[in-house]
Amino acid sequence: MQITISPSTECLIPSLRTYLDADLNDPPIFATNHSLVFRANSQRFRSIVAIKIINRKALPQHVAEKFLTRELDVTRKVRHPHLLKCLLINSSSPSKIVIVSEYCARGTLLQMILTEGNIKETPTGARLFRQLIEAVQYLHARGVIHRDIKLENIFLDANGDLKLGDFGFSRQFEKGQRSTSFCGTRPYSAPQVVTYQPYDGYAADWYSVGIVLYTMIVGNWPKEPKLNVALNFPPDSPTHACRRLIARLLDDDENRRAGFEECLYSEWLAPQSNWMFADANFAYTVLQHT
Repeated sequence: MQITISPSTECLIPSLRTYLDADLNDPPIFATNHSLVFRANSQRFRSIVAIKIINRKALPQHVAEKFLTRELDVTRKVRHPHLLKCLLINSSSPSKIVIVSEYCARGTLLQMILTEGNIKETPTGARLFRQLIEAVQYLHARGVIHRDIKLENIFLDANGDLKLGDFGFSRQFEKGQRSTSFCGTRPYSAPQVVTYQPYDGYAADWYSVGIVLYTMIVGNWPKEPKLNVALNFPPDSPTHACRRLIARLLDDDENRRAGFEECLYSEWLAPQSNWMFADANFAYTVLQHT
């Protein structure tokens, strides 16, 4: 389907070509009702980049004032190997905001699952899951909840490494504070969010992580969860250790739900011992054995 570019965006593109020293000749690679995303080779950043052009006028006023402001604030602040890296934000136009970020050549985790069916638990599944929980923990340690962790917001770079992105629903949040903004994406939302109860945003993020892990390994959505009813798994996958971790992440009780530490030292992830931490804050690499 052909994506229509508005006249105001057409007028903006030549200046972006000059500013970014980029070709920017191809049509958009993605579109929503309020934004377009382009892929371009930028000489300014000496790499291929993703250029997101947001049309403020297409957003409801409360969204532009509340959620967009938060998105830009979080996008500017965060820096982690497994968070999508923002290279530049330009809001000089009265109606447009331009966000330039690193380009992830392998698309989204959703695209990977649709192509491959599912992801093997080890080594790929464990590696990607470890990268995801490191990204989530980095945000949480800085008082930021994501609130829209899903396969479509998880990207894969040219090396196959994971990058969590899209901070449209993210916000700073105090520990112990309850959220009453019932945002996110339904299949990934914790029971408290779905039933419009004040919820712990940190615990809700970990519930979404559990849905991502289930879908990655199984290749299908879990059936609509019901209170006090055990999860359904295919007979041959995943392993029991992985099932137990998923069940802990999808615990109905947000006070009992697993978090970073339990994931890290779980019987499923802990045996993957070939991790070497390069920095006490967050950075690590996997040791390759030949």
